[in-house]
Amino acid sequence: MNTLGALVVLAMAVIVNIDVIGRWLFNAPLDGAVELTEMGIVAIVYLQLAHAIAVGKLTRSEMLLDLTDRRAPRFNLALRTLFNLMGAFVLAVIVYGQLPRLIAAWENGYYKGNPGIFRAPMWPLEAILLIGAAFGIVQFLVLAGRNVSLMRALGRGQP
Repeated sequence: MNTLGALVVLAMAVIVNIDVIGRWLFNAPLDGAVELTEMGIVAIVYLQLAHAIAVGKLTRSEMLLDLTDRRAPRFNLALRTLFNLMGAFVLAVIVYGQLPRLIAAWENGYYKGNPGIFRAPMWPLEAILLIGAAFGIVQFLVLAGRNVSLMRALGRGQP
């Protein structure tokens, strides 16, 4: 999914460049460039979400975690576990709300753009949001499980 997100970034760069060159040289912008770019940004976020969670690059405040890392390692792991479980919960709420949106977009043929100029179906983007959030939940739960295992190991005196 992370690689697919990178490919979307590349595709967006190509679309924007074609649009700019078309406007500049031929006074003919690429129809749908704005809509595809808007949709692409959202898709990139959700396609790369699970990877960002996995490698610890999701935005968060590290001050308390850094402070407690050496002084209270079990408390630190408990905080990290709580953070991961809360992240999984928030993404579960997104999945819960996203499923009806995906179904509606599919059944009703929702699109983005202007009829007669450019139209892009919304269901692929809605599906990416649902799948990306679902994989994010899995990744948060994996990290929470690792933290619980580490807390148990610390409790038994293992490094």
